[in-house]
Amino acid sequence: MCDGCSVTQNDPNTAASETVAQLAGEPLSVSMHSAPSRHRVLLLNGNETQRPYRVAPLGMAFVASSVQASGREVRFMDQLQGFRDVQRLLRVLRQWKPGVIGIGIRNLDNSDFHAFHSYLSLPAKLVAAIRRELPEAVVVLGGSAGTVDPERVLECVTADHLILGEGEEAMVTLLDALDRGETPLNVLGDPVAGGPNRVARTEDLKPPRLYQWTPMASYLKGDAGYPVQTKRGCPLKCSYCTYGRIEGKRYRKLHPERVADEIQGAMEQGIRDFEFVDSTFNLPIQHTLEVVETLLRRRLFANYHGTGMHPSKLPDELLDGMKRAGFRQVILTAESAADSMLKSYGKSYAQPALVSAADQLRRHRLGALWVFLLAGPGETEATVEETLAFIAEHVRAPDAVYITSGIRIYKGSPMADAWEEGRFGAASLRSTAGSDATFYYSEHTQPAWLEARLKAFQRQYPHVMLSCEGHGWMTQFALNMLPWTGLKKPYWQYLGWLNRLRRPGALLSAMRSAPQTTPSI
Repeated sequence: MCDGCSVTQNDPNTAASETVAQLAGEPLSVSMHSAPSRHRVLLLNGNETQRPYRVAPLGMAFVASSVQASGREVRFMDQLQGFRDVQRLLRVLRQWKPGVIGIGIRNLDNSDFHAFHSYLSLPAKLVAAIRRELPEAVVVLGGSAGTVDPERVLECVTADHLILGEGEEAMVTLLDALDRGETPLNVLGDPVAGGPNRVARTEDLKPPRLYQWTPMASYLKGDAGYPVQTKRGCPLKCSYCTYGRIEGKRYRKLHPERVADEIQGAMEQGIRDFEFVDSTFNLPIQHTLEVVETLLRRRLFANYHGTGMHPSKLPDELLDGMKRAGFRQVILTAESAADSMLKSYGKSYAQPALVSAADQLRRHRLGALWVFLLAGPGETEATVEETLAFIAEHVRAPDAVYITSGIRIYKGSPMADAWEEGRFGAASLRSTAGSDATFYYSEHTQPAWLEARLKAFQRQYPHVMLSCEGHGWMTQFALNMLPWTGLKKPYWQYLGWLNRLRRPGALLSAMRSAPQTTPSI
């Protein structure tokens, strides 16, 4: 695969050799057009981050397939990182002259208090390049970043339109209006009157065919699997979360057969690592069971892992089916093991559910990455110690732990509402990177103390990863090298060994004890 960008023709089955030739600088096999055409739609992935790994543009693939089904010509450009990639974009603008250019922005920033970085600079540069080269083209922004904070996105990334919410139907509606010569509102979707756009019948959505829109090799180099979505929306009321704003507050299910179709199509391309990216994979239980049963019936066995597992909803029937389908690991977003903090975060479970979840997963031989979120409203040194004590007793390598310290306050979350109402005082902090992005730290667990305590804990338990360390060069180097070892994903199960490498004098002994085969989970 070439090093930057993918241009896919209107036919999503374009041969890989033709795509590679285009990116290598050979002439595109299309005729020159004298003026931009609204019938030609170019979609750009504006997600710039590569840390800890690239995130495949699943949402854009859904939109691309929907726009293509409406009869338009669609091209898809991805991974626009360096100078050569921008030159490829300019060449496509000059030769193909699209009338409408959509840019997907997945995240506002990296949510990291310790090394804050905004993700709006690349989309802004893309729009500037488009304006210089093709000023008459209509530029449309979309993605979850714009839905969470449209004002910030439009301020940083000037465009003609921004679609709030889901774009499969909204983008086609916008294109139809432009064809009729109408000028829709700048922001499509009103968060006050009716809310962002939602696909009403998600069960009718066709598979996004992500594997046909962009080469997946660079996305699968890191710890990520091929992204699969089985539903949208989340009725849970976690205080820090924006899923309700992005996807709505009720579950809207994708048809299990269409989910299986996407997986089967990717498997036919040689892909074997898959990651379910729902807000909470195992809710509602019945839908998850139907998805797993469909995979089993169609014999789509692969290396699956589920994200955002709800720790109180892990029945034996589900875990047994997941194991038989090929699941080896899951990610549990426990957030805390202190009952008072679970209540503060709006969770519907208490610590006994976490203990039970650890036992159930161990019994079914499913590995787990446990995710915790410290320093929220009500956090104290005592509640931090409760969480650390739970980790020490119940989470053992090769299971792993990721601990975030400090909470990024995003619009649309209950914490943002509390912030606007003035319920937070001196405990709130602003990023030291010169941004107005707001982070919350409890007054009893300020950054200096909390970071020191967590690093001391990590020295004792090396299977723990800390957000306050950022994504250092050694972590990135390891993620780039691990695919060459033949070890199976996810790579966080080797975290204890990798963290030992960072200790002075530990390199030689760690190499001697490095895993030669996949740990038995």
